[in-house]
Amino acid sequence: MITISIDNNSQQPIYLQIYEYIKREILGGQLQAPAKLPSTRSLAAHLEVSRTTVETAYEQLVAEGYVEAKEKRGYFVIPVTHLQQFHSNTTSIVTVPAPPIPEQARLFDFNPDMIDAEHFPYSIWKSLGKNQIDSADNFIAGEHFGDYRLRQAIAGYLRGSRGVQCSPEYVVVGAGLDHLLQMLCLVFERRTPVAMEDPGYPSARQVVLANGYDVIDIPLHNYSFDTQALARSDADICYVTPSHQFPLGFVMPVSRRQELLRWADEKAGRYIIEDDHDSEFRYKGRPIPSLHSLDTKNKVIYIGTFSKAVSPAIRTSYMVLPETLFSQYKNLCGGFSCPVPRFIQSLLTDFIDGGYFEKHLNRMRKIYKGKHDFMLQKIKEYFPEERAEISGDHAGLYIIFHYKGVLSEQEIAIRAKKAGILLHPLRNYYASLPVGYKPAYLLGFANLNTDMIAQGIRRLSEQVFV
Repeated sequence: MITISIDNNSQQPIYLQIYEYIKREILGGQLQAPAKLPSTRSLAAHLEVSRTTVETAYEQLVAEGYVEAKEKRGYFVIPVTHLQQFHSNTTSIVTVPAPPIPEQARLFDFNPDMIDAEHFPYSIWKSLGKNQIDSADNFIAGEHFGDYRLRQAIAGYLRGSRGVQCSPEYVVVGAGLDHLLQMLCLVFERRTPVAMEDPGYPSARQVVLANGYDVIDIPLHNYSFDTQALARSDADICYVTPSHQFPLGFVMPVSRRQELLRWADEKAGRYIIEDDHDSEFRYKGRPIPSLHSLDTKNKVIYIGTFSKAVSPAIRTSYMVLPETLFSQYKNLCGGFSCPVPRFIQSLLTDFIDGGYFEKHLNRMRKIYKGKHDFMLQKIKEYFPEERAEISGDHAGLYIIFHYKGVLSEQEIAIRAKKAGILLHPLRNYYASLPVGYKPAYLLGFANLNTDMIAQGIRRLSEQVFV
């Protein structure tokens, strides 16, 4: 039986004390796979706490990949070899622990663009990387559109996960969304404006403007893209995030998708750029098919990225070009070298082909869902409905916190700074603020553990939105 010293006077919830203890035991090797944890009923009785408390602790361990639940059998420890290996490589180094940071001085950054780097499969990545070091092919120039093996792997992944039917020939690998948009700007004629969502992704807008295009900002009415405003505009290119609108987080209805496709089909040379930036992480309902999967007229340019699913550090994105546009792209951009190092391309290919990518996604979905649900729980605990409202909570790595109080954004910013909190206002993503705009904030949770989420939300309640 697991014996935990419960501190009833601690500000840390009891379930977190249980969770942290078991997690330390696993990482320290005292609990090793496939050890079975005590049942929730027996541990609750032993510790003299509620069964719900133990269940919550176990669920968080499951979400973060330390434990797995087997139906009718119980909870079992999962191997954490990547963590064990990481620690084993540093045992010879003597470190002096840093003094604890006072809670008031801790910085809580609710950054919506961050990922959870703690649970990256370092050992697998390292093992695959050794193979790439020994490959002479990785040290010579590669194909301009990206290594064909990687393009094949991407095409296979998209076919199974996003309903994108494409040939590897039409897949182009690039160093992030900005680079791919830069290439597309060279292909399209600058005489046509580009329609973009408002609010939307600031970097995408900046790239389009920097390349000499006019931007037509299409407002989002009732959390839906205004296709009528698009039809009245002079734009022939439209950039959208239909599966998880950035930053508002809603899903474009099928009816609007069909209207958008009809708009593109009305005129030759019209195209839709579909940015499918974080479609891998959805927490309610079934996965949403891509807009590309509905396209029968070769009007959709599909763009995806490994930044959220793997790591932003590898700087690897991709786009699927319509067959009707590929020859034009090849003529104008075919001489540009792929900016992603072949080493990274080969490593990523093996990561996908070896089944590691799918396993990593499945694991991260559980972890992110755990953090997502925990943040919603804490917000509900500290903020009654008359003080705050949540939206965009079905997918992605952040939620939108709508403040209902009387404080101005300037007052909120001052209080947040004093409380050691970095907030990311929704207003930063608008080209033109709508009439009646109320303060709202993107609260990212991916880079925060449950303890930081709990403390951060409590601090927001007690020191910022009071």
